[in-house]
Amino acid sequence: MLRALEPKERPSLPSNFAYTTMRRIRLERQKSEQRQRIVAVCCVLAVTILGIGGLFYMFGATIWQSMVTISKRPEDLSLALPTFFCLAFFALLNRWLARHYVGRNKT
Repeated sequence: MLRALEPKERPSLPSNFAYTTMRRIRLERQKSEQRQRIVAVCCVLAVTILGIGGLFYMFGATIWQSMVTISKRPEDLSLALPTFFCLAFFALLNRWLARHYVGRNKT
């Protein structure tokens, strides 16, 4: 009976309990963010593939006919190279701007 009335010793926590708990929380948050990024990339890829597929489904014959016409008349191909360089330039500019300005605003 006396033993039951004696105060019980509280279990003690390790000295680095707060550190390990915060580390576990940070790791779980990183895993969650990684899953969200993967889902976002998969959604963007799916929408892009479906969009391009839909365009080819609706306008495939017209696109094919245009490609055949361009391949028969090389002078029509003269606009393709400057157009490609413009698209490449704007793609690189977009990437550079996103890296330098969008990346800094993240918290």
